[in-house]
Amino acid sequence: MTERRLTLVTTAADLQRCYKLAAAAYPAGAPWQFATFERDWALPTARYELLWADAQPVGFISSSIVLDEAEITNVAVAPFAQHRGHATWLIQTWLATLARPSQVFLEVRASNGAAQALYQRCGFTRYATRRNYYQHPAEDAWLMRRTLD
Repeated sequence: MTERRLTLVTTAADLQRCYKLAAAAYPAGAPWQFATFERDWALPTARYELLWADAQPVGFISSSIVLDEAEITNVAVAPFAQHRGHATWLIQTWLATLARPSQVFLEVRASNGAAQALYQRCGFTRYATRRNYYQHPAEDAWLMRRTLD
């Protein structure tokens, strides 16, 4: 049985772990520079959390929370830890920690069927398309949301 836990990212070392996880999880490497992670993490609305499984970091979730709305800005699980339920557990556990938000939003590449299925399993529904949102390669984004009770 895998022991999982979420920890709030409070140090630069933990933020570096998030960046390395993102770089490993994306086929072409992280599409951002570490400085982008640092700038985002420093925002008062930002929240980064590391997923630990059996005492090692295997994933993370980053978000922005403003009043009664939250946006998931990134979810990544290391390739060696994928297909073990970590991403579902990560999102569901993160959702359970939200105190105020009544809605949660996210964007996902139109071609990323695996992520779309993950988000749908976690209760998100598609409500719009943002044309040419992504670059490298240019691609539409599905806008998804979940209303919390």
